[in-house]
Amino acid sequence: MPRTRWEAYLDGAFSIPANETLGFQRRQTQDPNEVTFTWTVPAELCNSAGNLQGGVLAAFADAVLGGLCATQLPDDSYPALAEMKISFLRPAPAGTTITGTGRLLKTGKRLLFAEAEITDEQGRLVAKISGTEIAASL
Repeated sequence: MPRTRWEAYLDGAFSIPANETLGFQRRQTQDPNEVTFTWTVPAELCNSAGNLQGGVLAAFADAVLGGLCATQLPDDSYPALAEMKISFLRPAPAGTTITGTGRLLKTGKRLLFAEAEITDEQGRLVAKISGTEIAASL
């Protein structure tokens, strides 16, 4: 396979403005097919109870799924999220560092099926996600 979309991202060929704006940090992994992001929850993106707002947590999950699927696509394609299911299992209060790690379940010609888990600093499960990405052409 030629250079993957993920490799192009790592090489600096393009940026992901949403990830940069929100401050999602890619964490280096040994497995080229694994993608991990970490992020410290900012207070300004929390709900009135002081916990990360669910839609923002979904954006973090989307970043993990998209990055993961990008490891399987050529650099002239990109993963477009078609659907995502997220189960919120525990709150992530302001100041918590969360980690999202995904794994591919199945890769087809145009569809990729993936899942991810988001955990807190103690390794407790914050959310479980499954999603379908479409390989889209640039």
